[in-house]
Amino acid sequence: MRVEENGCWGELEPHAGFRMDVEIDFATPVIGRQRLQYEMSPGVFRHELSRARTFGFMSDVEKLWKAGLALGADLTNTVAIGEGKVMNREGLRYPQEFVRHKMLDAVGDLALAGMPLLGAYRSYKGGHKLNSMVLQALFADASNWEYAQAPRARASRSPVQIVSETVVAAE
Repeated sequence: MRVEENGCWGELEPHAGFRMDVEIDFATPVIGRQRLQYEMSPGVFRHELSRARTFGFMSDVEKLWKAGLALGADLTNTVAIGEGKVMNREGLRYPQEFVRHKMLDAVGDLALAGMPLLGAYRSYKGGHKLNSMVLQALFADASNWEYAQAPRARASRSPVQIVSETVVAAE
């Protein structure tokens, strides 16, 4: 299942786990074209994505603030781009922090499906709007997906055992 708009696209395909493949392409050489792929897991999320900051251009700050947006943005939680470079004194937290943040956004947006997805998500020049459009298209047609019972977790030391349903992209 694929959604396209203005040269951007996002798609979901069947997959045994949850795979993310995100590509961005910005005209500024500070960001440029970056692509990152992961078979998602709690460890990948924690070590590879969770600390990736949002980013923005210094030239847009005044306009955003006047519109009531980005009011909490500062150099501790945002990568600022200006004068053809990253303005944050410490630089980037990760190699390819820009695409990592876009992947982090996609993980959060796709979580709005309401349950874990079994599928491969791929996007090119995506963002919140495109990720939302992909979910809307997924659920617009019941033949696009099916419920699958997740396997029971093995006995653990925890007295609570969680069994959840998962949405699976249909073949």
